[in-house]
Amino acid sequence: MQRENVKRTPHLVVKSLICSLKFWVYGYRASLIACEGRLPHLSGNGNVRIGRRFMIRGHVAPCEISADGDALLLIGDRVFLNQGVVIAAVESIEIGDDTLIGDFSAIYDSNWHQIDPDHPDKPRPVTIGKNVWLGNGVLVLPGSRIGDHTVVAARSVVKGDLPPRVLAAGNPAVVVRQLEIPDGWRRG
Repeated sequence: MQRENVKRTPHLVVKSLICSLKFWVYGYRASLIACEGRLPHLSGNGNVRIGRRFMIRGHVAPCEISADGDALLLIGDRVFLNQGVVIAAVESIEIGDDTLIGDFSAIYDSNWHQIDPDHPDKPRPVTIGKNVWLGNGVLVLPGSRIGDHTVVAARSVVKGDLPPRVLAAGNPAVVVRQLEIPDGWRRG
């Protein structure tokens, strides 16, 4: 998941221009997007703003990004999505600068369906801090908040709040240990 290891080839440049154009056609506000592999699937007409140096990798499976209706989707600077990532906003999802999201992870602010007639779906905002690393296959559920510099281990399910500067794992994800990360440091 090293974004610095991407070689700037003519193919990458052309693919990135096509990818960026696709984002702009959908009305998503973004600068040039680096896109390696398959183009992402985009849907919805919500308010989407993406920071600088955003990168998407989709060699095995494309990423999916959706923001329905009045949803707000904010993605910070230098965010990296690996293949098969799904981000689906109905209300609000915010992803901080320098966040790395591993293969086949998913971030939802809604359950999309009600369990029974007495319990309708209630979307709840999701906030992911700066310099967060979500490992392979992490599921972030509605209403979750992940603090700055936190690492979530592969295949974990985030439900609720995770504090800053911790390693979390499990279903539901719980704090395994504290991380000593100075302000200003970011993962490569």
